Amino acid sequence: MDRVVERCKAGDPLAWEELVRATADHIYRMAVSFTRNRAEAEDLTQEVYIRIWQNLHQYVPGSSFRAWAYRVAHNLFVDHYRRTRKAREATWLDEEFLATLPSGDDPFTRAVRKQRLEMAHQALQRLPEELAQLLLLRDFADWSYEELAAEFDLPLGTVKSRLNRARRELAMAIRQMVGAAAPEASA
Repeated sequence: MDRVVERCKAGDPLAWEELVRATADHIYRMAVSFTRNRAEAEDLTQEVYIRIWQNLHQYVPGSSFRAWAYRVAHNLFVDHYRRTRKAREATWLDEEFLATLPSGDDPFTRAVRKQRLEMAHQALQRLPEELAQLLLLRDFADWSYEELAAEFDLPLGTVKSRLNRARRELAMAIRQMVGAAAPEASA
């Protein structure tokens, strides 16, 4: 993929098409899952590719281009969420976390849901880059363990153990943020 990126940097339009084809389905699915709106997802997907094009010089050859592109997409989705400030229910979060979200449409419930989703996004940003990429690709973009092992050039067992570590660190970060946000008991 590095050669394709280099050709793309040199202005080869066929190389750009190849990069888009390699990532478009997953990025669009991530956008749909995030927005729950196909038209908005299409707009965000286009924005992702504009950002990828603008930041292609930041891609580090030898690393996973797909993982880098998905991280760019995720960051753009989080920025979009912050810009719009709409309380959304992000279906790409894991089922265990979603089970903790209150149901209902009253203002308090929406505020709690929004706060928990923002906390999950912040916690994900605290993870080391590789762990965050593995977690995003496995849990949010539905990559198989085998696909991850091939993409990151890691043994299958290593992929599984790093994903386990990523989930533990994400849960710990969320717990720390919840603890820090809890009001202190009065004496």
